[in-house]
Amino acid sequence: MQPTVAEWRARLDAGDISARELAAHYLDRLDGAADLNAVAARDDAAVLRAADVADVRLRAGERAPLLGVPVTVKDMIDVAGMPCRAGSLARTEVPGTDAALVQRIRAAGGVVLAKTTMPELGLSYETDSPATGRTVHPRDPDRTPGGSSGGEGALLGADASAVGVGTDGGGSIRVPSAYCGLFGLRPTPGRVPLTGSWPPGRAGSMFDITNAGPMGRATTDVATLLEVMAGPDHGDVFSHPVRLRDHRAVDIATLRVGWYVEDGTAVADPVVAAGVRSAAAALADAGAHVEQAAPPASVTSATELFFRATAADGGEGLRALVDDDPAHHTAQFLRLLNHPPHGSSSSAADYFAVQQAMLALRTDVRRWLDGYDVVLAPVCAGQAPRHETPPGGVPQESYLRYEAFNFTHTYSLAGLPAGSAPVALVDGLPVGVQVIAPAWREDLVLAAMDVLEDAFGGFTLAAPA
Repeated sequence: MQPTVAEWRARLDAGDISARELAAHYLDRLDGAADLNAVAARDDAAVLRAADVADVRLRAGERAPLLGVPVTVKDMIDVAGMPCRAGSLARTEVPGTDAALVQRIRAAGGVVLAKTTMPELGLSYETDSPATGRTVHPRDPDRTPGGSSGGEGALLGADASAVGVGTDGGGSIRVPSAYCGLFGLRPTPGRVPLTGSWPPGRAGSMFDITNAGPMGRATTDVATLLEVMAGPDHGDVFSHPVRLRDHRAVDIATLRVGWYVEDGTAVADPVVAAGVRSAAAALADAGAHVEQAAPPASVTSATELFFRATAADGGEGLRALVDDDPAHHTAQFLRLLNHPPHGSSSSAADYFAVQQAMLALRTDVRRWLDGYDVVLAPVCAGQAPRHETPPGGVPQESYLRYEAFNFTHTYSLAGLPAGSAPVALVDGLPVGVQVIAPAWREDLVLAAMDVLEDAFGGFTLAAPA
């Protein structure tokens, strides 16, 4: 079993291991995971210096949630002195300041271990970019770890990081977490500030769709990192000071839980559908009231609306960040940028129509969720697919239309907290289940994920080849 963040913290506090020794351990793990191609940038000397500072704090008797614990950060979040390219060749300057959430991680004692790979500007569920190349799955190099937080998924899945920070617009935390057998949480928009992210997560037509959140190998790891990062920041006008509740205070027996495996656009394959049903049974066994549910009909348009919303400016916001040399981009990036799969706006009227449609869907889903405390659904149609193919047996011609991810797009547009929890290994690949709750109730997501971790054993490290 790989130690959790709490277990590493206990060993650090007891003096059983130093922060420098723990940092060196994970630097060695990064070296051993080099074939995954999941590291966008690293500075080993800086890691060891930060670990030495943590050791001074530990020897002085200081205690903090992440003191001495290595943390990886997705490469669209600024870390002072390290490149932040977001998978692109367009940005060459090195940030001189930390993103707000990185400042909070350091204040809590976290040691930034490395920046992790992502597809160019986050526009894919396949982590492949001109800046770093293709990232592969920790269990099968012929498969993708997902995206766009694919580097985080791969490293955490290989135990080459203790805990990590991803971002999620259309499923970019939930999909890699499901593919790699991890726990991941996309918080309510505004829970974690995006101050210091690139490309700017609140710019252009993105509204409040993109969020930063934690990824890890245990529910407690995710909860700890979320608590450290949460809270408002003036640099992100969408951030909000809503109190983060303690998931340990949730009484599972009081929960109303709904579940479903198809939504009119996406249908889970038999393996993923069985995982959702097993998760529902586990929550029922824990005392929750569980029933099969049917989401509102409006969710059938979630994928189309998601891409219309993110491309509502015709891609001009992203296009302004990059050059027009095709050699500097992947073919997939150019196709998505220049030919959005579900069209883009051509007028201000179109732009506002997209806003209205998104808010209407958000209203429908939130009203429906008034009847439940937790909803279980697939993350996407299947397990981790082979590179450049859709999951769950979806036809190849639909690859870049992304209907297989309608389950995640629904809750991105609805602005709700949603996580992924592993519930099975089938044919050597993890099966993840999506856990959704009402706005600002991350505690309910985490409490349900905690039950699933106990019921199914949580993360399993792949055996060495």
